[in-house]
Amino acid sequence: MRKTYLIRHGMPDFPGGVRVCLGRSELPLGPVGRMQAFLLACELGGRVGEVYSSPLSRAVQTAGAFSLPVTVIDGLAEQYAGEWDGLTFTEIRTRYPELYARRAAERYLPLPGSEPDGEALSRFTRAMDGILSCGAPAAVVAHASVIRLYLDSLGAGMVKIPYGSYVELDGGRPVRIGVLPHPEPDDSLCLGLLRAAGTPERVISHCAAAADRASELAGALGMDVKAVRAAAYLHDIARTQPHHAETGAEWLSGLGYVGTAELVRLHHGHDGKTLDSAAVVYLADKLVLEDRPCTLAERFAASESRCASPQALKKHGERRAAAENIVRLMEGKGVRI
Repeated sequence: MRKTYLIRHGMPDFPGGVRVCLGRSELPLGPVGRMQAFLLACELGGRVGEVYSSPLSRAVQTAGAFSLPVTVIDGLAEQYAGEWDGLTFTEIRTRYPELYARRAAERYLPLPGSEPDGEALSRFTRAMDGILSCGAPAAVVAHASVIRLYLDSLGAGMVKIPYGSYVELDGGRPVRIGVLPHPEPDDSLCLGLLRAAGTPERVISHCAAAADRASELAGALGMDVKAVRAAAYLHDIARTQPHHAETGAEWLSGLGYVGTAELVRLHHGHDGKTLDSAAVVYLADKLVLEDRPCTLAERFAASESRCASPQALKKHGERRAAAENIVRLMEGKGVRI
């Protein structure tokens, strides 16, 4: 039997961010899901020679990140969730209060009108048997319910399979379960994450310039240049989203880059009182206008015109004061800006 990586697709783009009971309903990947697919391809792409996928779009999109031909197999599709398929959990709780309450204690009770577990497992197992029989190491992109049923049949129990994680099968047996890919965030990875997230190219250019400036400052201060550079490169990854610093940090933390996430969160709200890695990322962002180096005066003059209220103008002034204080702290360490 060939080595196989059984993958749960990336996170779908839930409308309005409200999760639904997702069986055969179609939803594409959202920004986080696209980044998860990219990370999976980075970690596993060099290990596999073939890629298989469920026919559902969220799985096909995840499989497409591997840049290899994708063989779609109907038997890999998710278990049909019957009357609950596509409903929000608020809708389910309202329409099926008793069953919803029972499932809090008995998570795997059958759903009304759903595909029986035995049928779902049977057709998924047939698909996997065909894949495992021979060939190069393979990636197989499928879904949580059918993967859980399959692993349970192999003696692993009904385990949790997070979005964008994989199970390593060797000789048809699971040797690692629920592995989240975590390649080192170098420039190539940062650029790939930005593009997977849908960050506009002009923003990516700004991020690259900020990363260069942050690297110079971190090096002069004896800080961890790699960590600071990665955070500066990714600081505007969610620039098109509301509350982009917090959203970007949430995305990156969910992907496992917790330290980077904290620096990204603070790039729009550092208090300027301490000279740490977050302060360097904060200042580097303010020393780049679009994609070119600038002074603080230039940067804040350009952004002041976008302040549409007294509150926004006050916040703008606080951010400038924080940046100016970071400069004074750096100059106290002998670093000229």
